[in-house]
Amino acid sequence: MFSSTLVKAVALLLAATSAGARRACYDQTELLYCYNGEWDTPQEVDPADVTYIASYLRAYGRETRSGRLLNMKMDDAADCGEWSLYARGTALAVAKKVNMTYDSSVLFEDVANTIDGGTGAIRRSGIHRCGADGGSLGVVVNATHPTYALPSYVATGAKPAGIVIKIVANL
Repeated sequence: MFSSTLVKAVALLLAATSAGARRACYDQTELLYCYNGEWDTPQEVDPADVTYIASYLRAYGRETRSGRLLNMKMDDAADCGEWSLYARGTALAVAKKVNMTYDSSVLFEDVANTIDGGTGAIRRSGIHRCGADGGSLGVVVNATHPTYALPSYVATGAKPAGIVIKIVANL
């Protein structure tokens, strides 16, 4: 009797941790990662194309008063889904849902800043630092942006987290 209970418990544990029930994507970190390591494939993207993509996404996001949102729901991006955002020349921007425990929603402005480090004079962060190699980075959110405090945003239950932006070769 004890062994059958143990077998059932192990079976439930295995079922809950199967790929279909994945809660987080552990193969993708939200830290800056450039595709230039020993086992990586440099993407050979033109930095000018990357800059253009960021500018385009920023302009797209600013087309509405409160800012346009990139929404990735758990059900729509199952199994750590990736969505193409925009391509230009040699480069493609991709959004990957990396936390399947909540719906994610971020401003396209924040996506653009994640790519190019922002529009200020000092651009410290951003995938642009990877140069032609391309790379990935969790969306750097401006948590003080008023959109994230709007009742309509809060009512969605989404969090401004759980999305990684990748710059890869546009093949």
